[in-house]
Amino acid sequence: MFKTTIFLKGKERTLQFSTWVIGEIESALKGDTATIKMFAHMLFFGLIHGEGLRGKYIAEEKIDFDVLDCYDWIDEQGGLQSDEVQRVQNLYIKSRTTNVPEDEEKNPKATAPKKTVKK
Repeated sequence: MFKTTIFLKGKERTLQFSTWVIGEIESALKGDTATIKMFAHMLFFGLIHGEGLRGKYIAEEKIDFDVLDCYDWIDEQGGLQSDEVQRVQNLYIKSRTTNVPEDEEKNPKATAPKKTVKK
């Protein structure tokens, strides 16, 4: 999975992209493709995943940031064209266009060759 860190609300936080993040973005946007809205939600769900808060989010428990904080972070960085926003956006794009890397130690089957069945 694709990870990085950003500073949000005075704290270093982990941002991680995965298929869960992509699914949540699509669900939250309901077909809306507005760039700023999509990027704010991308940050929000990436932070939830990276900070290990999926269980809290799904259980609708309180977390210490929301999507509005993500809009504020974009502004604090200088907008969508800033170097920091572009760095995070490029990581997200990479996560959408590259196979999800597997950790061989955690999942030895991920790198094992697939068996073919002879007919």
